[in-house]
Amino acid sequence: MKTDRTDTRRGITYMLFASFLFALTMLFAKLLSSSMGSVEVTFWRNAIGLIAIGMFVLRKPMQNVGGRPFTLVFRGVIGTLALLTFFYTISTSTLSNAIVYAKTEPIFTSLLAFFLLGEKLKLPAIFSVFIGFAGVAMLSGMNMGYLHIMGILTGLLSALAYTSVRSLKAYYDERTVVLSFMLSGVLIPALLMIISEYTTSELFAFALSRFTIPHGVDWIWIILMGIAAAYGQIYMTRAYFYAKAGIVSTASYSVILFATLFGMMLGDLLPTPMVIAGGFLIVLSGVILSRQK
Repeated sequence: MKTDRTDTRRGITYMLFASFLFALTMLFAKLLSSSMGSVEVTFWRNAIGLIAIGMFVLRKPMQNVGGRPFTLVFRGVIGTLALLTFFYTISTSTLSNAIVYAKTEPIFTSLLAFFLLGEKLKLPAIFSVFIGFAGVAMLSGMNMGYLHIMGILTGLLSALAYTSVRSLKAYYDERTVVLSFMLSGVLIPALLMIISEYTTSELFAFALSRFTIPHGVDWIWIILMGIAAAYGQIYMTRAYFYAKAGIVSTASYSVILFATLFGMMLGDLLPTPMVIAGGFLIVLSGVILSRQK
């Protein structure tokens, strides 16, 4: 019992630190969005992170049991798609709005478990799903434009990605899970930037932007973003390894506070009462759903 409590405290601590690092990643991504597209931001975020994780691996070789290669690849690809929509939302909205949309992930996790895995939804969970979608409606101002769709898509894709993390615990070193994610996060954006040289699309605007050579202070933001993202992924993955997903998910909402504070440092206006109310409902929904796990 003592070990379980210790592991839970450790998992919560890791998630709080990961949340702070993820908010820092958002801050640097926002700074970079004025000089490059969100696809390139995704590329650099993972390229620098890949180097950082590689250094960890060189110091201490990975130990993997293996056996779930398709799940490992799936986590990498889906996680990269979630990042593409997330960074697009960051570049076109406030940091607080972008992160609140991303935190709709527990709502979609519950719905995916119901429709795909046949898990039953108890009455509190059903109520929470409705609360969450009411919050989304308030956050968007009842206007489901492209930006809001990208925000909601971030939540859905994140649900798919995070669900796969815990299922990999018994098969792979946590660094292997992070490496698969970051490798996909380099290769997929690189391919998309090549494609964007030959085509454009309003529908896939979040996934198509040309490569531009970083200049001056951009390199500082890129390096800091990559390092913060790499360590954030490590501590987030470690948190899910140590504590139950429901507990870790609840602790992860601290990222909203960090992101809002960083956004205000960049000049973001305080959210309107409608946006605050919508964000509160989304957080309330997520906390209730996490407690059902």
